[in-house]
Amino acid sequence: LARLARCGDCHTPRNEDGSQNSDMLLAGNRINEDEVAWNITPDEATGIGSWTEEEIATFLRTGMTSDGSEVAGTMAEQIENYFSHLTEEDALAIAAFLKSIPAVENEPE
Repeated sequence: LARLARCGDCHTPRNEDGSQNSDMLLAGNRINEDEVAWNITPDEATGIGSWTEEEIATFLRTGMTSDGSEVAGTMAEQIENYFSHLTEEDALAIAAFLKSIPAVENEPE
């Protein structure tokens, strides 16, 4: 589901030729000069390693983090237009996938 949702299009840094850097899968990426796509690997320091699968699933469907803050920008648009329509089961499946991939320490600049 994460591949179908094309999470890597924003969250994976690019190589010089424009292809996705597979060594940095979902490790965060600068989208434009004003916006960064978060590191969504299970890295504890720079990613979503401290998030539970339930917190990830809730975020995907609502755009709200566990501390009550709300996402903005491109991700807010994706949630409103697409992810908010996920079933709870599908959102949890994406969350389980995100928790299972290799953690990559990266803070996109």
